[in-house]
Amino acid sequence: MQAAVGRSFQNISANCQDLRISSLAKFVPINCGFVANAMTTDVRQLKQQTRKHIKQGLQSLTAEQMAHESARITAHVLGLRPYVGSKMIGIYLHCKKLREVDTTQILEDAMRQGKKCYVPVVEDSKSNMKFLHLDELSCLRRVPPFNIQEPPDTYVDGSPRQDVLQCRTCLDVLLVPGLGFDRAGRRLGRGGGYYDKMISQLQHLAIEEGRQPPLIVALSYEAQLVSAVPMDKHDQPVDLVVTASDVVQCTKRGADAVMEMR
Repeated sequence: MQAAVGRSFQNISANCQDLRISSLAKFVPINCGFVANAMTTDVRQLKQQTRKHIKQGLQSLTAEQMAHESARITAHVLGLRPYVGSKMIGIYLHCKKLREVDTTQILEDAMRQGKKCYVPVVEDSKSNMKFLHLDELSCLRRVPPFNIQEPPDTYVDGSPRQDVLQCRTCLDVLLVPGLGFDRAGRRLGRGGGYYDKMISQLQHLAIEEGRQPPLIVALSYEAQLVSAVPMDKHDQPVDLVVTASDVVQCTKRGADAVMEMR
């Protein structure tokens, strides 16, 4: 089992490298004359340009459009076999100000079914984030500057709230936000690197525990799905991108998850 999981992790790492090179190549003209075009392209500049383009598309969405797409996306997620069969799940709490896909109904469904839910809490400005156990919705509080909901560090009885990494909890599924995505599973965040770091930590934890890494599922408005997303060495891809109209299979594992639905 350990060997099989190790091979799975090696495949993930190799796939990440392939995605980084191919994503850059899409932005570089074949006849530009540079040596090693993909590797010498200014990835940061490409990311800034892509972020600007996607933000413009997001700003054009009305509240009604976002509500409609979020409802369709929720229906897709609730029908995913990995979600249905999951016991441990990580779920981001959406930020209205950032125009993220609404996860309220997914979180409520997961808790109603008795799944153990973990939600993100940002620790600092250095890409450090933790996922804490959420035992009840009533404990959530809005935290500035974006008014994102987070649980306190302790339960009602004063005991420390379970941290997914400290407790070495292997998640089955992780739902992630992002600014942009493409059909190859490349994810463009907002520049903080929080989810890239967390995904990497969760993958390494799973390998150490002899488990499969969590299925990484991105939730995306149609306006966030673009032809190609530039990737850097630390960027982590996703297995599925769920939109209102489609469940995009980005990896073999993602494809297997969708096949199980049929």
